[in-house]
Amino acid sequence: MDRNDERIRIPEAPATPTFWLATADGLVDIDAVAVERAMNGERTGWTLTADEARYAAGIMLDHKVPYSVIASRVGKSTETLRRWFPGRITAETPELARPKNREIRCGTPQGYQAHHRRKETPCTLCKGANAAADRYYRLHGTRRGFPGIPAVAA
Repeated sequence: MDRNDERIRIPEAPATPTFWLATADGLVDIDAVAVERAMNGERTGWTLTADEARYAAGIMLDHKVPYSVIASRVGKSTETLRRWFPGRITAETPELARPKNREIRCGTPQGYQAHHRRKETPCTLCKGANAAADRYYRLHGTRRGFPGIPAVAA
């Protein structure tokens, strides 16, 4: 699937980068560009206003985005989301929670970290993958772009 197909868009996007939204507290100014970037995980180094965060969170809830992801993207706690949307984020909405038992493959840096979280000694595959990720980081100064290819058992 193309990355642009996965993006969350503002419904009935306005022709201007900002628009007024009527709320119970009166009119609020919404920066459509900032809201759309935050909804798609592109918010770094800046924050949304409370009104923009609430607007973005509502749209993402409609798109069935897990509420922990919503909280991270809009920069608010899950408790704030529960206050904003009473009844929409509850224990009875498991489809909005992140899966608890996500499988993490051995032979990856994430597998290495999972071993440590479980207080286990990492396996040889995970140690090799973590070492490769560390080498990549030292060479490039970032973990972005690391191929993530599982290590081969020696």
